[in-house]
Amino acid sequence: MKVKIIALKIAFLMVVSTSMAFSVFNFSSWQALTQSSPDIIIAQCTKTPDPFNLKTTNGISIDPDGLIDSDIEVISILKGATNWGVEKLKAPSFGTARMSSQYLPRQGEYYLIFSIYYYGKYQANEDYRIVPLGTHFLTNMISGKNLDEKIQGLLQRRLDDLNRQMKDEQKEKQRLEQGVKKP
Repeated sequence: MKVKIIALKIAFLMVVSTSMAFSVFNFSSWQALTQSSPDIIIAQCTKTPDPFNLKTTNGISIDPDGLIDSDIEVISILKGATNWGVEKLKAPSFGTARMSSQYLPRQGEYYLIFSIYYYGKYQANEDYRIVPLGTHFLTNMISGKNLDEKIQGLLQRRLDDLNRQMKDEQKEKQRLEQGVKKP
């Protein structure tokens, strides 16, 4: 009888653990995110995943739980070990890598990524861990700065981009509203 109970408990734990594919945490602060992220990188998306195709095609996939696997090119490592000493956990120093996140990146764009490199992928489950940096990025804009200054500068860049975009979209909204007004 004890063997059956133990077997049922193990089976239950296996079912529960496989149904909980990944944990999602609420955003608390940039400082906390910086401290809790073992790997912080700047990367460019090299292949845009198809959000409507859940099957693996050309190495890109979106799993049923909503995580998107993307191909990225690591161009700068702000924080993290690039070699963990275990071959299957070995993170690339620079070059082609994989990223897994709820965020859908766009091919050709650069991103600041707060992650953990685990079993061949930069894992950045929550979408706030991915900060878009646009289609042009020069690494000299962060050279000679400490980690906090680099992150502050990159966040300021994104904020400036968003403010410009919102201003442009407000103008477009006003033009469209004029077009749909009835005379």
